[in-house]
Amino acid sequence: MTKPPVHPVPADPSTGPVPLGYPYTGAPYPSYPPRPAIPPAAFTRGYRRTALALVWIPVALMVAAGVLSVALLAYADSDPTSNSGAGYLALFVWGVMLVGGPVLLGAFVPGCIMLSRSGQARAVRRAAGCQPPPVTSVRPGS
Repeated sequence: MTKPPVHPVPADPSTGPVPLGYPYTGAPYPSYPPRPAIPPAAFTRGYRRTALALVWIPVALMVAAGVLSVALLAYADSDPTSNSGAGYLALFVWGVMLVGGPVLLGAFVPGCIMLSRSGQARAVRRAAGCQPPPVTSVRPGS
């Protein structure tokens, strides 16, 4: 007589639902593809610097535009000559933020992904104490 396994094997996919997530080794159903490898460039300082720039430049631009628009509205409200040019300029800045937001988001999301890969690379280097793989570059004329 054999003991039941400590962790029972999930049901066969043909007989029931397949559990979500990455299955453990030896699962009786096809697994998800393996996670992609960390690119060798993620181990470099330049990669992390580029990732930080892609994250923080859009944030700084949106904060600066928000502060500028509020300052322009405050100036337009306090202007004794009833000159509404600053208010219209503030509305224009809001329009630029509305249109430029998705463009800046297009830089922010890849920056977050790059930052995550850089963090994984740093964790691998710290845990394994290994040197990163060499980064191969193509030079013109070679």
